[in-house]
Amino acid sequence: MLRRAGIAEQDARERAHTVINTLEGAELDAQVSHSEQPLHIAGRHLARLISSYRG
Repeated sequence: MLRRAGIAEQDARERAHTVINTLEGAELDAQVSHSEQPLHIAGRHLARLISSYRG
């Protein structure tokens, strides 16, 4: 999706890793805290981050 949005190959790959790592961390936090809040927070911030890449 990042490539289709016009982001260069290497940048898209690195940003995809950032998204995956953030979600994995949020999932672990959600499991430990027995709360969905970490996932919601991560989702909001990742949406902003991805939107900022599109200009």
